[in-house]
Amino acid sequence: MKARMSFGPDYECKYEWDCFCQAGKSGLVLAGKDTYTTAFFEAFPSKPNCFIRGEGGTVEEAEEQCWQKYQKIRTCNHEMERRGRTDGYGYCKHCSYSAMVFEPLTKCCKCGKLTAYSKDTRGRFYCKTCRRVMPKAVTPRFYLDYKNRIPRRRKKMVKQGASMKLYGGDRYRKVKMKI
Repeated sequence: MKARMSFGPDYECKYEWDCFCQAGKSGLVLAGKDTYTTAFFEAFPSKPNCFIRGEGGTVEEAEEQCWQKYQKIRTCNHEMERRGRTDGYGYCKHCSYSAMVFEPLTKCCKCGKLTAYSKDTRGRFYCKTCRRVMPKAVTPRFYLDYKNRIPRRRKKMVKQGASMKLYGGDRYRKVKMKI
């Protein structure tokens, strides 16, 4: 089987992968202040449905690391935990497997059904059927100060009046400043 390379010809895999794979010789890893480049190998198996990444000095080392992770995931007796997530996503305590395995802890604000399908800007959750009534984009309240808002026409008139006063009736006359 061949893995798609970032640049250049495809990479001939050492192991028989039954999924889509991609690899590269210089992948950029952004890990805070520890940013580095490395060779990588990524696999996307369907059973179990997950993403596995291996890193190393060469693509061969990265594939080896990725294969070891895949074998561990396949043979693991997964004991899942939430790790603070409320959307139903869980992580295995023993291997690197993670997936949607739990029921969500959040409820739809309209019908009360357990869901994590969609969330608005105020933090309210909506299920798939109630999502159509979700506000598109709620503008924060501090942007909408209606008491101090000046209508466009009045704002234009105030601006013209100020320029007339500043320029003494003639808009294009230069103002002489007294120092």
